Amino acid sequence: MNTKTKTEVFAKSGRGFVSFVGGGPGSVDLLTIRGLDRIQKAEVILYDALLDPSYLEIFPNHAVCLYVGKRSGQHSRTQEEINSLLIEYALSDKRIVRLKGGDPSIFGRLAEELEALKKNKIPFEIIPGISSVTAGAAALETSLTLRGVSRQVIILDGHTILEDDKSWAGMENFQGTIAILMGAGKIKELAEKLIDKGISPNTPMALIENLSGKHETFSVTILADARTNGIQKITTGPGILYIGEAIRNLLNQKNQEQVTVVIR
Repeated sequence: MNTKTKTEVFAKSGRGFVSFVGGGPGSVDLLTIRGLDRIQKAEVILYDALLDPSYLEIFPNHAVCLYVGKRSGQHSRTQEEINSLLIEYALSDKRIVRLKGGDPSIFGRLAEELEALKKNKIPFEIIPGISSVTAGAAALETSLTLRGVSRQVIILDGHTILEDDKSWAGMENFQGTIAILMGAGKIKELAEKLIDKGISPNTPMALIENLSGKHETFSVTILADARTNGIQKITTGPGILYIGEAIRNLLNQKNQEQVTVVIR
């Protein structure tokens, strides 16, 4: 059987090659070896927000490096502009790294960028990264699954979940762990919605901030308290919410009021 590697396709296509690289949850030492290899060989790097500044130190001097990050209410580029940049550089026969935080396949607008490349017949590869969802559990020294308690994990987008009724389908009395990305600004509303969907008000809810970075902290409470008081953010960094019985070990059993711990 005649097979070709992606590198061979790049060399013969006459067009550029795009490597979508998952940068992990923030800290540069959580980048994969393959991802580092592609960054070091890149001629163009289009990189997102939510990456530690130390990432800039591993970018090669010869590469054109453009920040195209999007934070809530602060978009340096529109999605259409990012797609256009990928196509423009690829058609100039460049080796491109599209560096995304976490794993590209989770809330990273990957599908839209892939579609743009496919329409222009531009070859690409996808290099997974450590998702902030699992990295957060590691930082909390806990498990998102627990035999006999939690055998499922749901990942929700906190930006849009309150306006998207379809995403709540089947949530009634859900017995697993819920991870909510980009929801730290809507904790009261999210807690109320979860309780309305049948999740017990006594269920633990944890917020981890600045995952894998400096001043990493987590706060934990129960849904009933979060619905009334929210969870006070300690930092200005991004946060991840976890809800479920699997994280009850994080909750101070002697005092069910909000507990905040500075991890490092």
